[in-house]
Amino acid sequence: MTLVGKILTVLILIMSISFMMIAVTVFATHRNWKDRALGNKATIEELQSTNKLLRAEQDRAEDRLAIEQAARRFALAALQTRLELLAEQVKEREASLIALQQELDVKNETLDQNTKALNDLTKEVDGLRNEIRLAQQDRDEKFVSVVDLTDVISGLQGTKSNLEERQTQLREQLSKQKLVMDAYEIDEFTPVVDIPPRVDGIVTKVGESKLIEISIGADDGLRKGHTLEVFRNNAYLGRVVVQRLEPDRAVCEIIPEYRKGIIKRGDRVATKLG
Repeated sequence: MTLVGKILTVLILIMSISFMMIAVTVFATHRNWKDRALGNKATIEELQSTNKLLRAEQDRAEDRLAIEQAARRFALAALQTRLELLAEQVKEREASLIALQQELDVKNETLDQNTKALNDLTKEVDGLRNEIRLAQQDRDEKFVSVVDLTDVISGLQGTKSNLEERQTQLREQLSKQKLVMDAYEIDEFTPVVDIPPRVDGIVTKVGESKLIEISIGADDGLRKGHTLEVFRNNAYLGRVVVQRLEPDRAVCEIIPEYRKGIIKRGDRVATKLG
């Protein structure tokens, strides 16, 4: 039920109550109608005023209903127009779809023909590729063979050159070694295991006995039994022999018969041939 219907229903109910009250009043005062009418004049006037108000409200409600119905008719007309426009657009889209479907069918047929031609060309290209691959394999095998032979020749030539150069170096080294051996009066039969390497260090500690500690050790090539000379500036102090070794230091014993002075911390130690 709409607002107007509700309003009308309320108005009808109010008017029915009003008329019923009037009927009851008339029935109750039918013996003295004039007096009762005069007595209820104010009530009747009030009811008439209420009735006028209700009729005015009814008129306003009917006006609003008419406006709403007009708006609904206008909206319905607009919707109908839009529906017709959309129907025309649908027809146009359907026609366009049919045209596109026909065009797609033509393109699909063309694509099938091109695919078939492409397959034929692919088979032909595969055959040519196989022939090219076999030819390339044969060429690569021959090229690898040539490269291998070239590398072998280059290697042999390089080896020959290196051997000749090494031969010259060995001859020079042999001549130099011969001069050194002659200078120190040694030959190929002289033992060299006990000859200490050329090293130079300092005395780091001096013990109460004949033992001293030096700053060079096994990492410098020293071995137990090697002898070293001790000196301070240009003064020769004596000779020591290595007794114990560590990587970076060694403990040596002073040989009494070679002692020429008092060995102190900070003195130099060194080895020499002979």
